[in-house]
Amino acid sequence: MKKLYCLVVVFICLHGLYSPAFGAQSKALKPLTLSTTNDPRTPLYQKTVQVLRVALAELGFTLNVITLPSKRSLSWSNMGKVDGELFRVSDLDLATYPNLIRVNEAIAVIDQSVIGKSGIVVNGWQSMQHYTIAYERGTAFLDKNQARFKGVILVDDFDQAIELIIAGRADITVTSRATAQRLMKNSPLSSHEIKIHNPPLVEVKLHTYINKQRHPELPHQLSQVLKAMKLDGRYDKLSQLTATSR
Repeated sequence: MKKLYCLVVVFICLHGLYSPAFGAQSKALKPLTLSTTNDPRTPLYQKTVQVLRVALAELGFTLNVITLPSKRSLSWSNMGKVDGELFRVSDLDLATYPNLIRVNEAIAVIDQSVIGKSGIVVNGWQSMQHYTIAYERGTAFLDKNQARFKGVILVDDFDQAIELIIAGRADITVTSRATAQRLMKNSPLSSHEIKIHNPPLVEVKLHTYINKQRHPELPHQLSQVLKAMKLDGRYDKLSQLTATSR
């Protein structure tokens, strides 16, 4: 274990990720569990986890992440069964989840792209009125924009949405380009003239959310650390490490 710890310290130093707090705090890091609906195999998940592990270590925490269905994830975060959400949209409905506080510095910015058959035309929100969308239940930014679509069908996962598109019951689904590329690559359903359309429908800022009953000071502290990591280059270095490890 001591040898492994030394190797980790060397790795962090070589990549410019060392923080003075790392050596002092590593022996007494407190566990912090965040939940997410995102698949651990996606680049977005890997990037945010890598960044947050470094940021939280500065604040005395070691990060654990569990994957749950979207609504259960939010419910557990709000109730304090876990310490918060790995990432959610910036305008999450905090009236519904009053025990959550947003970390104001964004952890990531992602595009949300339309996936459907080749005949689909994407020209911003105004073009969505022609289409019925199938999307994963609990996707907050789509929940808030349901009126923009011709119709809405809620599903449990991406493959169910694609099945509905192939069957003609839905026209599109919406998710990040990186997630769609990975899921379509591994899905036998993707051969039915399904494609990712350009331009992206919208860019979405993602933020970590913390349960304020469990950690009232952490949201502000974590926001400050993330700002510092972006300024000193560690945020970009960690993102590049994620990209090269895929």
